[in-house]
Amino acid sequence: MSTSEGPITLKEVQLRLAVPQHVLIHLCEKRVVEPDFAETAGRGKRREFSERNVFEFGVALALRRFELPVSTTGLVIRVLRGFARSLGRAVPNLEFPRSLAEGRLGLELLVYEGDQLVLVGSGPSFGRQLLLGARIGAAVRGADATPRVAKLDGLPEQYEARLQVDLCEIARKVLK
Repeated sequence: MSTSEGPITLKEVQLRLAVPQHVLIHLCEKRVVEPDFAETAGRGKRREFSERNVFEFGVALALRRFELPVSTTGLVIRVLRGFARSLGRAVPNLEFPRSLAEGRLGLELLVYEGDQLVLVGSGPSFGRQLLLGARIGAAVRGADATPRVAKLDGLPEQYEARLQVDLCEIARKVLK
C-alpha cells in the first residue's frame, strides 16, 4: 500500500467497480476484504478502504463470477496478501497493486485443481519468471488456516483444470 494514498469510501468503491454496495459489504462481513483504514461492523457504519482493498474487491468479484464459495474466495485473497508480501521482499520499491496497474510488472494468479494457487510474476524487475505457490486444499476443508507461500521451480505439468486470473488487468480496471 502506498503511504501517500488516502482512504477511499464505500461509495467510491461502488462506483469504480459498478456493483451494489451490499455486495461489497457482504465481502467485508465475510472477511474476504478487510478494510485497511476503518474497519467497522454492522450497517450504517463508515467503511474506508485503501487501493489494495479496492484491488482485492476486484479480484474477489472476478473469482465470484466463477461461483467459487465466499470462504474459498476469502482464502485466495489472504494468500494473495502473502504473495504481495513476498513480492515486496523480492522487488525493491514495489507499490502493490499500483505497480500492476502501471505495467511495471506482470502478474497472473492460477488455481490448479482447486487446490494449488500459483502466482506467476514477470517483468524487468525479475531476472526470470517468478513462481510462488501455496496449497489451499487443507485450508478450504478447515484443516489448515494459513497456507504457506513457497517459491516454485516450475508450473504444474499434469492437471485437469486450471483457472487463470490476470491481476494486471484487474488492477488497471479498478485503480483508474
